[in-house]
Amino acid sequence: MADLSWQEVADAFEGVRNWWVATSGPAGPHSVPVWGVVVDGVLTFYGQESAVRSRNLAADPRIVLHLEDGETPMIVHGTAAPTGLLEDRTDLEGRYSAKYTWPTDAEYLPGAEGMEGTLVYEVSPTKAMTWTVTASDQWETRRWTP
Repeated sequence: MADLSWQEVADAFEGVRNWWVATSGPAGPHSVPVWGVVVDGVLTFYGQESAVRSRNLAADPRIVLHLEDGETPMIVHGTAAPTGLLEDRTDLEGRYSAKYTWPTDAEYLPGAEGMEGTLVYEVSPTKAMTWTVTASDQWETRRWTP
């Protein structure tokens, strides 16, 4: 089993449009795609306080994030905590605007009308993993732990 660096994990998440976030709450497991950016190596995403993921994280901060790619997945386990409001994180506006550039994205970006009161979450990872199939049809699993 080969080592996986945190930089490789962060680069994989930064390089894709959608992340999947899995949480658990009183109604059971919940999974939803989110937009996210990496800030100084920290996986960061946002959500309305009323969103199921936000309510679940308030009750249980454990989280699993993964990318959409099922061929070479990247999976992160950890916790996510709100670190403030989106409108107060002026450092995020440019990062999100640079990453999410479709014309229909603008209304959901930081600074857009209606995004007030949105919580910003930062992930504290406990482990990550990925795997690929090698040319000889063998699985190569790579893991990261702090």
